[in-house]
Amino acid sequence: MRVPERLRRYSTGLALALGLALGGLLLARVGIDRVFDLFAQARWFLILVLPLRLVQFALTATAWRTVCRPGPPRFRVFIVARWLREGVNSLLPVLPVAGLLAAVRVLLRAGVVVPLAVAATITDTTVELVSQIPFTLLGLALLVAEQGAGAVSVWMGSAVLLLCVLSAFLVPAQRLGVARLAERSARRLGWAGRIDGLDATLAGLQQHRRRLGVAALCHLIAWMLGGVEVWLALDALGHPVRPGPALVIESLGYAIRGAAFLVPGALGVQEGGFILVCDLFGVPPALGLALSLVKRLRDVVFGVPSLALWVRMERRGGVAIRAATG
Repeated sequence: MRVPERLRRYSTGLALALGLALGGLLLARVGIDRVFDLFAQARWFLILVLPLRLVQFALTATAWRTVCRPGPPRFRVFIVARWLREGVNSLLPVLPVAGLLAAVRVLLRAGVVVPLAVAATITDTTVELVSQIPFTLLGLALLVAEQGAGAVSVWMGSAVLLLCVLSAFLVPAQRLGVARLAERSARRLGWAGRIDGLDATLAGLQQHRRRLGVAALCHLIAWMLGGVEVWLALDALGHPVRPGPALVIESLGYAIRGAAFLVPGALGVQEGGFILVCDLFGVPPALGLALSLVKRLRDVVFGVPSLALWVRMERRGGVAIRAATG
């Protein structure tokens, strides 16, 4: 095993351990019994969030299909691919590329050639991250409008700045060789000879600004629907808030989560972020923590069937995901 690979595994394990420790500390300080009592009363939220989640899947699938043109497969293919991608990533956070590879597999089965499937996936992931910037800035603007600039803490501002910097450097980094790295990883999956031309395909997709704009708009609307989800969740938890604060909680909570990209699944960090932002609107820490856990339960409900589908696909197709990730 190469030293960099060993170092990567150790650093991932350390980040995961720290995140779990932070989550455990938050549960202990807030009170486990109180959090789980709140958690239990939000059961009907999962019924309400089902159609909302399906709309989000439809929007993000539309974005992905838009960047994959010309001649993309049917819309339902991207629905399944998006569902698989999110579910696997949510339940297997220590394997951050597993969901992407599983989604690419779906596109390949639908007849998309390897360079286009991988390039469209990379482009869509980039557009989704970039679209989070205006969503986060909207949350900051609403917060300042309601409570003044003093409500923006140093930690919150730092998370937003880091998210913007990561997004700003992502596209240039791809042009400088991320696609070539993806080519090498794909060859380890046994796609040698079929992955050639990925770099050129990626550059070609990123030249269609109108398609990228449509995809970004779809992702932005999907992000904003997350505010509706928070609004419903807090109502289910017995502490209703207005739509504006719900949008702020969603946007800034996920900005903090996004800044903690080194921690698998942002375990612990997401919980701390929601507690921090919820406190700005008088939402008690126990409710902020319960809100984060409700979101994770939603991910489990949607993720378990997708993980089962992925396992079935791997058994039937034999793609060496392990070779690519470890």
